[in-house]
Amino acid sequence: MNVNFFPIAWFKFEKDDPTKTTVLSISNKLMVRNSKFSLRIHVENGTNNHILKIQNIQKTDIAIYRCVVMCDDANSDANTSADVELDVNRPPVISDASSPTLVNAMEGQFSRLECYADGFPEPRVTWTRENNGILTTGGNFYRGNVLRFYNVTKDDRGIYFCNIVNGIGGGVRRIIDFRVTFSPVITVSKIMYSHREPLKRNLDVQCLVEAYPTPKIEWLYNGVVLPNDNHDYKIMENTTAHQFAYSALTFLKIDNERIGKYTCKAQNTIGTAEVTAIEHQDLEQVKKRTHQERTRTYFGFNIYGLSPYL
Repeated sequence: MNVNFFPIAWFKFEKDDPTKTTVLSISNKLMVRNSKFSLRIHVENGTNNHILKIQNIQKTDIAIYRCVVMCDDANSDANTSADVELDVNRPPVISDASSPTLVNAMEGQFSRLECYADGFPEPRVTWTRENNGILTTGGNFYRGNVLRFYNVTKDDRGIYFCNIVNGIGGGVRRIIDFRVTFSPVITVSKIMYSHREPLKRNLDVQCLVEAYPTPKIEWLYNGVVLPNDNHDYKIMENTTAHQFAYSALTFLKIDNERIGKYTCKAQNTIGTAEVTAIEHQDLEQVKKRTHQERTRTYFGFNIYGLSPYL
């Protein structure tokens, strides 16, 4: 059978929807009114060549193009065809729908970060962490569209980077804020100093709380919440980055009425934690040291380099 005696047609099949078909040409006639398409036909050594040309290639031209030799109009199975898949080199473009920039997870549960991009050649995804931190996979980087956390911990929280390249252009990056909800974890410290007033010892108790959501911090004296309107002490609070909250209890006066048990308590929607910061022996120690300093100064020895009382 000599196919040179049969008409030849070009068809365009959309890759996303193959049922959407466009007839581009039949025999020597273009069937579309679009200047970007042209048809060239020439015969060489007895071979009939139908060449479809596409100018100014765009993303919309991505498709499967089929050349069909129509041997029998009544029987499509007798036709002969060949497909040419056309793709277009293009830089990566991140898919917003499947690549969220904020992910919330619960401590102890499974979670994942996802990042996808369109482009040709197929984009390659690499995960890294802020300050070159260690990933849950154990290294400083991970290749793949999905970064999995099989047992989320509070130390997994932070900023992650989805880095995407495919050799076209300079690549793109997406920043993902990974937030972990966890109950408060408290660290307390005690500082005694004397720079406020000569011969007067003061005591600061500092309470640092890791928690998300942001916790409510309270100071308790013998189990009773301390109000922040007392002349004998003051309470300062602050919230820092990376889910840290800070509270400091400063004693401005130490006497027998202040002796007792002081506790830092933090609570959020996940849980509650409390740590006894100081008890009566801590205050007794401050009182004792203050008394010793005053006694030594009275007898003529001044550790602050000031004139002794007369």
